[in-house]
Amino acid sequence: MTTIPSSAVADTALRTHPGRDLAGPGRLVPVSVTAVTQVAPSLRRVTLQGPGLASLVLTGPDEYFGLLMPEPGATVPPLETGGMNIRAAVAALPEESRPGLRWYTVRHFRQEVHRNDGGTVGEIDLDVVMHDDHPGPGARWIADATVGDSAAVWLCNAIWIRHAERPLFVADASAVPALRAILEFTEDHHPDDLSLYHVRVVAHTPDELEPGLAEEWGERVGSLSIVYASPGMEAEAVCAALRRDRGAGHPAASPEYVWASGEAGMTKAVRGVAVDEWDVDRDFVDWVAYWIEGRPRP
Repeated sequence: MTTIPSSAVADTALRTHPGRDLAGPGRLVPVSVTAVTQVAPSLRRVTLQGPGLASLVLTGPDEYFGLLMPEPGATVPPLETGGMNIRAAVAALPEESRPGLRWYTVRHFRQEVHRNDGGTVGEIDLDVVMHDDHPGPGARWIADATVGDSAAVWLCNAIWIRHAERPLFVADASAVPALRAILEFTEDHHPDDLSLYHVRVVAHTPDELEPGLAEEWGERVGSLSIVYASPGMEAEAVCAALRRDRGAGHPAASPEYVWASGEAGMTKAVRGVAVDEWDVDRDFVDWVAYWIEGRPRP
């Protein structure tokens, strides 16, 4: 698989929460768009390339980052972060030169790409679920992105940690790219762990998902199921499926560790089931809100 080479991750064991020196220099990396691919009818992949990515060391396979998106034909201006939150630093820029800022995860990372001019760059693929109704500024930029467009990446952290016994992964369509990166990373570096993984995915339609999830991973992991739900019903649908697992005595419903990522209400609801109903230690539940139903997350 090698979606992320071992040389690009500081610690492939990942027994403790990974971390980046968030006060360190070099977190803002200029990039340009080198490819745009329609992976599925409602899923678009953008490839970002830049010399600064060639020396990037990730903290884990589900690393997230801020994407700074300037107006067409513009570049991201220099940012004086100096201890400021990146949102505050962007907000302090003049409105006419202020880039958009949204958060995405790494789908693939190629650490050393050799260009025709002899230079070496790194490349990141990011996958974005596209919706025609009420698209946010990130989705609008992704929809219009073309080869050559400038942007910048603000480096952050990964979330997932490895637990040897009974991990449960719950993801909506926005978090499936990170989930697949975790699965591929595990196959590359800890293949014996896969049989312990239980995966639950909730989406609106198959059009939101990169093809092949069930076909590629259904027989490699402990269990995998995909639930399709109407918009706004994701939390109810996936929690009902988890409770059915519990009622059936399925091992997916007796986890020691839970990774739940996607819409804020869904991830909070999954955490509630795990902690309040199943008595999972709250310190072993990582719930990450990628987006919030009904309003943009800056």
